[in-house]
Amino acid sequence: MNDFEKNITQYWKESFPNVWSFLWSPEEARKIPIEHKYQIHFLSKEGTELVNRYLEASKMTRYFPYLPFKEHFKKIDKFHITEGCSRQIKKWLHDRAIPVSQYVFVSNDRSGQAIMLTWKMVLEYWEGLFFAEDITIFDSSLDWGLFYYHEGDLFFGTKLVVDIKAKK
Repeated sequence: MNDFEKNITQYWKESFPNVWSFLWSPEEARKIPIEHKYQIHFLSKEGTELVNRYLEASKMTRYFPYLPFKEHFKKIDKFHITEGCSRQIKKWLHDRAIPVSQYVFVSNDRSGQAIMLTWKMVLEYWEGLFFAEDITIFDSSLDWGLFYYHEGDLFFGTKLVVDIKAKK
């Protein structure tokens, strides 16, 4: 974990929310394997606000939802979710070459909270994440972003238009 991620851990909530989330109902969320629970962290209100401000400051989401990542990433890959595409979407997500142990952020879950979880959990629970609401998934480097548009479209942006790290 880098410093931003370590700082966010102070905002981890002790338990899953008592409302519907990407893990479906609160009852279903309580039944997920313990090793998954250790990799999924819903954030407090303050943590959610911090993650959302971090994402907003990046300007990554400036043209959402209609022109995802415009003027932010040079390369944008797209995937359309259809019925029965489980194998294809898992392969597409896996092909993004993000380490399964890497922590990422979900900016807006239906629970109203941001989430910090491993990429492995994105692969595991993609059906709940990419369901009804527009969401953005990104890591703290901001070198890539994944946007789900509620009509079934995924956009994965890479290769920053302006590499901030290179300017330093």
